[in-house]
Amino acid sequence: METLSVRETRERLSRLLDRFRSGDRTPIGVGSHRKTEAVMIPVEVYDELTAERSSSVTQATASLRAEGLTPSDEAAAITQRWARGEISTMQMRAMIRRLHGIT
Repeated sequence: METLSVRETRERLSRLLDRFRSGDRTPIGVGSHRKTEAVMIPVEVYDELTAERSSSVTQATASLRAEGLTPSDEAAAITQRWARGEISTMQMRAMIRRLHGIT
C-alpha cells in the first residue's frame, strides 16, 4: 500500500479523491516518516466493510435467539460500535468478556 506523509496527503487530496471518484478502490496510507497510521478508502469500501460487520452481528444475534437467548442491551451496544468500525475486534471481544465476567 502506498503511504503518503501528511504534507503529501494535503497537497494531493483533490487528486486522491478524484481517484476514488473514478472507481479506484486502492487504499492509501497516511502517516509520518512513511509509517502508515491511517488509511483512506473510498466510502463505498467503508460501506461494504461495515455492512459485512453488521451482517455478522445479525447472524450472531439470530444464532443466540435460535438457542432461546437474547443479547443484553449492553452487549448489543458493544457489537453495534464494532459494526460501525468505532472499536476493533480485539476491543469488542474484551468488552464483551468483561461484561460477562470472563477474563
